[in-house]
Amino acid sequence: MSSIIEVQGLVKSFGGMTAVNGASFEIPRGGIVGLIGPNGSGKTTTLNLLNGVLAPDSGSIRVDGEERAGRSSTALVKAGVTRTFQNARVFSTITAIENLLIPVLHSPGRHWTEKAERLLEFVGLSSHRDTPASELSGGQQKLLEFVRALMTDPKVVLMDEPFAGVHPSVKEVMRARILERNAEGTAFLIVSHEIPDLTRLCSSIVCMAEGAVIASGDPAHVTSDPRVIEAYLGHGPAGRGERG
Repeated sequence: MSSIIEVQGLVKSFGGMTAVNGASFEIPRGGIVGLIGPNGSGKTTTLNLLNGVLAPDSGSIRVDGEERAGRSSTALVKAGVTRTFQNARVFSTITAIENLLIPVLHSPGRHWTEKAERLLEFVGLSSHRDTPASELSGGQQKLLEFVRALMTDPKVVLMDEPFAGVHPSVKEVMRARILERNAEGTAFLIVSHEIPDLTRLCSSIVCMAEGAVIASGDPAHVTSDPRVIEAYLGHGPAGRGERG
């Protein structure tokens, strides 16, 4: 299976600290890849590099075979890469359906509203169509941000802690909809500290520690790798909330 994203030798430093140190991995076309690692291992910085929030100091990010390192977030969206965040970034003063229309504001066509309504139904938010996003629960805001990321029919969605701090019923909806969308061909890179959830979802897992990839491959193989176990034991048990 070819890769939708190929990362080679990615490096990003802030002052004297190297947050990402030569990271290399791939996201297969139509695959679901988990990204794990202890606090401060460089996971969120890696997502920020992949979707253009940050530019790498060096290294390559190829999307669908084309070099995209250092390109803007807008350019990455056009290339088929969208993103959700650990703390859902919704526009709180406008309605749920208006949030979904933001990514396509400058795209002509009447079909966008119908598409937004279908996506709200997809995650069970139809009854909140005209509800200001600020009145939605944290879990509902994560679902709203998720389907907003689908409005442009991305090739790959980068997700930062989609299961953290949400009700179990919302987590089940998120997991089921990720699988359903993946079955239609969308690839995912999912950062999560909830490793059991990832092993149920992912075809492969990448583990980072101190900015570098220390293991990658089959979920069972990676989670039993002594280097992975040592990384977590050295930084606190796997399964706790984390940043980085």
